[in-house]
Amino acid sequence: MIKTTRYIGLICGLSLVALSGCQMISKTSHKVTGSVMGMLGQEKAPELDAQSVLDLAKASQEKLEQLLANMPKNEWVYLENPQLGTAELQNKSTDNSVLSLVFNCKIETQRPSFSLQNANGQVILKAYDDSAGQIQFLLDNKNFGNPFQTYQSKQLEGFKTALKQAKVIKIFNASKLYSFQNKYPERLENPVNCKTS
Repeated sequence: MIKTTRYIGLICGLSLVALSGCQMISKTSHKVTGSVMGMLGQEKAPELDAQSVLDLAKASQEKLEQLLANMPKNEWVYLENPQLGTAELQNKSTDNSVLSLVFNCKIETQRPSFSLQNANGQVILKAYDDSAGQIQFLLDNKNFGNPFQTYQSKQLEGFKTALKQAKVIKIFNASKLYSFQNKYPERLENPVNCKTS
């Protein structure tokens, strides 16, 4: 963890210093008025801990969590972070479960997969997990089994084709049924990071 000290001040104009990692900001920044902080791209002075440290990685994570919490429901959303080189597609249901489907892998050696998270963000199902038991995908109530099983490559292609027209995606596993609206299925063509295992 790198710590540096930056003093925010007005000297012949304003300049915005891009901060990264975990950096220390002088407590004098608390004295800068809200309007000046607004010009610096901040609505208020940053929250500092007892050692005057602002963990920007944590702040970014908090912003990401807020964005994900307020993500549109019942449609595919493409999440891309060019700085980290990551991209994924998520679909949040009415009950806040999140389905991620990855088909168009950025790296050819990676394979398509899926994951299902509960409302608390815990992964409860994922592709290629032998301990999950039987998984069934239903598109408009047509059963495709588990098209992500390694020996089902033809079934996966049929699943992808049917997914373009389907209105509802359901996943059945361990006596539980998860349901997602399939709004904007064309977004599933966007390149994403797929699992290597």
